[in-house]
Amino acid sequence: VPPGKPLAHVPSSATVGARAVLRCSEAQGSPPPTFRWYKDGTELPQDPKSSPAFRNSSYSLDPRTGELVFEPVGGWDTGDYHCEASNNVGSPQKSDVFRME
Repeated sequence: VPPGKPLAHVPSSATVGARAVLRCSEAQGSPPPTFRWYKDGTELPQDPKSSPAFRNSSYSLDPRTGELVFEPVGGWDTGDYHCEASNNVGSPQKSDVFRME
């Protein structure tokens, strides 16, 4: 079963230096989909240190649970976030976009 439109749970504001958890969930897909996160339209790499665009960020990303955890959040993490659910059936589905300040 292809995934439906995922739901992104993004805090609208986060405190610099604190922990922020973004969640992506989708209930229909079978096999269960994996999740990708995007900030301002750019995919977040699994390891932020691997990408010049995200090396200032400190986060962990679990493609199976859809959890993106910033620990700690930095000012540069402000942006527009959305997630995408995909399994090997049908096309990937994007969530709505949410801004985290």
